[in-house]
Amino acid sequence: MLPFLLIAPLVLAVALIALLPSNSLPRYLALAGTVASLVLLLFVHYGAFDVGWFSIGGASMGFSASITPVSMLLLAIVLLIAPAIFFYSFGYMKKPSEQRRYYIEMLIFETAMLVFAMSGNYITLFAAWEFLSLMSYMLIGFYKEKTSAARSARKAISTVLIGDIAIIAAIAIIWTATGSFSIGAIPSNPEYLLAAALLLCVAILTKSAQFPFQEWLPDAMEGPTPVSTFLHSSTMVKAGVFAFIILYPLFSAAHILYLFMILSAITILISTLGAAKEMQIKRVIAYSTTQELGLMIFAASIGSITAALYFFLVQSFYKSLLFFSSGAVMEATNEESLDKTAGLRENRLIFLTTAIGVLSLAGFVPFSGFFGSIGISSSATSFAVYAFLSIIGFSTSFFIIRWVLLASKKTENDEAKLAYRRMPKSMIASMVFLAMLAILSSAAFFYMGSFLSSSAYYLQKYMTVLGFKPYDIVIETVLAFLGLFVSYYAFSHKKRIAGSLTHIIHNSDVFNILYFYSAEAILVVSEGISIFDRSLSGAFEGLGIGTALLGKEMRRLVAGDINAYVFVLIVTAVAVLWYVYALGVIR
Repeated sequence: MLPFLLIAPLVLAVALIALLPSNSLPRYLALAGTVASLVLLLFVHYGAFDVGWFSIGGASMGFSASITPVSMLLLAIVLLIAPAIFFYSFGYMKKPSEQRRYYIEMLIFETAMLVFAMSGNYITLFAAWEFLSLMSYMLIGFYKEKTSAARSARKAISTVLIGDIAIIAAIAIIWTATGSFSIGAIPSNPEYLLAAALLLCVAILTKSAQFPFQEWLPDAMEGPTPVSTFLHSSTMVKAGVFAFIILYPLFSAAHILYLFMILSAITILISTLGAAKEMQIKRVIAYSTTQELGLMIFAASIGSITAALYFFLVQSFYKSLLFFSSGAVMEATNEESLDKTAGLRENRLIFLTTAIGVLSLAGFVPFSGFFGSIGISSSATSFAVYAFLSIIGFSTSFFIIRWVLLASKKTENDEAKLAYRRMPKSMIASMVFLAMLAILSSAAFFYMGSFLSSSAYYLQKYMTVLGFKPYDIVIETVLAFLGLFVSYYAFSHKKRIAGSLTHIIHNSDVFNILYFYSAEAILVVSEGISIFDRSLSGAFEGLGIGTALLGKEMRRLVAGDINAYVFVLIVTAVAVLWYVYALGVIR
């Protein structure tokens, strides 16, 4: 029962914010609620906990919490980043009229994420999954006056809805095959197993923005920057990766890990090209996030779950930091394009923390991103895979160094200079906190393997101890510096690197066309099904009308008319005699 108490402070905070009339209290209540949940996490221990709901025909429905090292990792990530996000919002969300709605929606989202992290059965997982989808729709479209925000929110919910339908169908199949809603339930029937695994695969791909559903994430940057940080770097999009890892035995039994490997590799390639071409400051980070989610799934699909989970941890901190930095840049310059942003150096603390985030993402030693990169690259199963990951590492260094170079160039705008220097202290303090986490989490590399194996649970046999060889350090460092050199040369000399391939893939032109025609095809199929449904319904309706008319005529036979009875008796007798004669019984 104790794990479910983690959400009690958040639920209480939501209730108080909704009931109290003050517009100044919501931010303090939200921060207090999430800090209280973080404190409660210290008292949670490993194990399974169940809360009954209802029973039908002997089948029990209930919510189940399962606390394992993997779930504890996600709980810690959410509860460490959430206070930073709420404190950052003190300075970022300025309109009093937005306070109540913003903090209620963010708290509900955090609650859903915590429930999802400790899901012990499919009932709990699906309930949290749906709340994540709903709240992401509301938060992406938070600025109701912006048409682009509403459009992006609809695109996100439409894409994720595909996964929602897939996951509920998978749950139905697993229940039918095993009679259990347990996360560890694996159908023994090969057909049921494959069908459930493929449906769950679709759900994971939609939630984690993987090919061919990757384009909703860059478009979702229309919400407030703290929303982008919470949903699209550290928590919500990680739900798909988390689901893939906790359901790993099922996918392994269904022999579809190769499918995840192929689709994630395609996502990594497309997202890297998109980030290299993109100029909108938050969309660059969004493409980078999609790429990193692909790297996590790719690493896990080739058998290195430990490396994927370490990257899962450290990426949350430095990517949230970069989103915070982008919010500060846009706040100071009132610009969103990298070509037009400048002056990041005007505030040394913001520049320093941003540099830490950039160097982590680029893979410079000794930052956490470096250890995350070598953890994944050292798990490569072949030279081709290692070469692919190395190219991606160089490309990542290139586009993120470009990001900070353009944002840091000198500005002559006195208003921007003043805005940087007067940046709210809550925003700067949150960035400092995340920068510290980004640095300190480097040490977790050496303890991740033992931590994930610290209790007996069903994923334990898949965990390995992380390590690397000296040449891994050399190669990763060379790639990071090479990306820095190429980026500095290209953009300090006012040059641009843009090939035809990146132009084709950039900003989802091709994929939006693909989505459009896919929707058109689905519409045509739906219309065909509708026509068939109407025809079938008409046939059944005609049958019903005919049956009713026949019954009406038959009622006349039981009206008490002796002549009718005699007539029926004679007709029946003649029919029986004819039948007996036809059989040859009488001649």
